[in-house]
Amino acid sequence: MSVHTMEMLRIDRTTPTLRSRVQDTIQGAILDGKLAPGQKIVERELCEATGVSRTIVREALARLEEKGLVGRDANNNLIVVLMSAREIRDIYEVRASLEALAARLFTQRASSDTINDIAGAAERLKNAFRAGELAAIREATTTFYDIMIEGSGNGEIQRSLNAIIERVYFLRTQSMSDPERHDASHSEMQAIASALIARDTAAAEKASFVHVAAACDAALRHLKKAPQGSTPQGDQLK
Repeated sequence: MSVHTMEMLRIDRTTPTLRSRVQDTIQGAILDGKLAPGQKIVERELCEATGVSRTIVREALARLEEKGLVGRDANNNLIVVLMSAREIRDIYEVRASLEALAARLFTQRASSDTINDIAGAAERLKNAFRAGELAAIREATTTFYDIMIEGSGNGEIQRSLNAIIERVYFLRTQSMSDPERHDASHSEMQAIASALIARDTAAAEKASFVHVAAACDAALRHLKKAPQGSTPQGDQLK
């Protein structure tokens, strides 16, 4: 194959495709709690809301189904995933083990610059909690964990989490939407941050386990009381 032909086949990785942008929009609505667990997904309404063809919407939904954010009900209708209590516990058990390991390794391996990064992330997280905006809290929390996991120096932790990461984000939204969790979650995250910054291995590992266990309990509470399927998709994406 000639060099010219190879150049013609090169993919522009800097420009997101229309499908990926639609996928990100729908995924964002799910992760921000605008589309409720168990809510029926109507392709026509999503087409109207996003202004794209049904083919593009269908492709985006298929990808979200692969990620575990979209599922099917007993009648094979597409819905925002509604996890069972068993699935929630399974995911949190995996998350607890991996994040506690990441916290422990972080205290042992993180550079001074990374310690400063986690301190900055903790401050941004504090501000997000004070503002009380769910999307900002979710974003700041994700950044905090990204720094912690990167600072652990173990790439297999991130690769293992990648298999469940979208469902972790989804459940994080469920637990954070619980008013009873707001202050407690903030305190738990600050406890993790303080232990990481102090390089206190035992405290960091323990604080991580405590936080994930409490988040699991909150997600299970949300599963029991959350209303299902009450909001039209189109209204939430405009």
